[in-house]
Amino acid sequence: MPRYRFSDFTLSRRKRLLIRNGHQLPLIPRYLDLLIFLVERRRDAVHRREIFDRVWSDVIVSDSALSQAIRTLRRTLGDDPREPRFIRTVSRHGYQFTFPDVIEEPDEDVPEPVPVRAPDVESDLTRQKVGASLTALMTGATRACAGSALAGAAAGIAGGLLLSVAPGNTAPLAMVPVLVLVGAGAGAVGGLGVGAGLAVAESSSRLRNAVGLTISAATGGAAVGIAVQWLMRWSLAAVVGLNLPIGGGVEGLVIGAAVGVGYAIARRPGPAARSRISRAAVVAAFCAAGALALSWAGRPLVGGTLHLIAREARGSQINLTPIGRLVGEPGFGPVSQALIAACEGGIFGFGVGVALLRRRSHADLTNPSSAAQDLPGA
Repeated sequence: MPRYRFSDFTLSRRKRLLIRNGHQLPLIPRYLDLLIFLVERRRDAVHRREIFDRVWSDVIVSDSALSQAIRTLRRTLGDDPREPRFIRTVSRHGYQFTFPDVIEEPDEDVPEPVPVRAPDVESDLTRQKVGASLTALMTGATRACAGSALAGAAAGIAGGLLLSVAPGNTAPLAMVPVLVLVGAGAGAVGGLGVGAGLAVAESSSRLRNAVGLTISAATGGAAVGIAVQWLMRWSLAAVVGLNLPIGGGVEGLVIGAAVGVGYAIARRPGPAARSRISRAAVVAAFCAAGALALSWAGRPLVGGTLHLIAREARGSQINLTPIGRLVGEPGFGPVSQALIAACEGGIFGFGVGVALLRRRSHADLTNPSSAAQDLPGA
């Protein structure tokens, strides 16, 4: 296991230290892994995907997390991105370590670095951890929001077309774009909360397990659910004078927990992990089961809530009674309610799963803990 010397720096893989002129420079483990990887592959321009598979193999991140790590490394090395001495950006590809005179030598007898004042080290590491955590939080929330918004829009299209061909339907076809907007909005809000919860769990070594993922996703879902519940009740009462038992908090809690359980199972290595679609289907199945449980408990999701509002509002054309007739019920009964809820939950879970679960490389499947380093003290 060699160590590397370049300019005033010594990079020790065995002791996991970056030293400059005898002084240790603080780096969180993932950023140190990234620097080691770039130095090892210094003869190549390394693609972003290779970096993700090596350094971030156990979490879902976007280019923003990598950009944050590169900025930190450049600041630590005193590098200028406009005239780089150490790390250059390869447009539309990745990065390359470019310092020409790198010396490899046995990683033995590295002089102990001069102790740095503890407050300085803690401050620098805290700043790196906060930056990495915020980037992961924004990435997870944004991806889940986008994926579930698309899924909600698709559910709106399917629901609108199904309602338009149901026997006894009097609503015009113009209701389809309305349902698309409602579905996309509801999906985006739910995905935002659940995705943020999963991102928080992924960034912590203590929460990156089935229990932690479930609790975090459930908390995020419940938080946005309570906010939507309060907003909907207040808006209906203030604008149209309707006081309806609109749900949100419990529904968000249950669906968020279902996403967390499904996500925890789907992210495990195994044959199913080779396909993003099959892993997203696992999340969808758990969400559909959670939605069914809510339906049986009398807690509808978006479709059932729309039917409740339409039933109480004068002149509303979005009424789901015709869908009940498709399954032999006289109205929007328990069977049709359960089917609509299961479809809603399944589609939402599939959208979140596709957005957050990326395909793992062969190395990740055979050794999923390789290159995985948690934030210290996270």
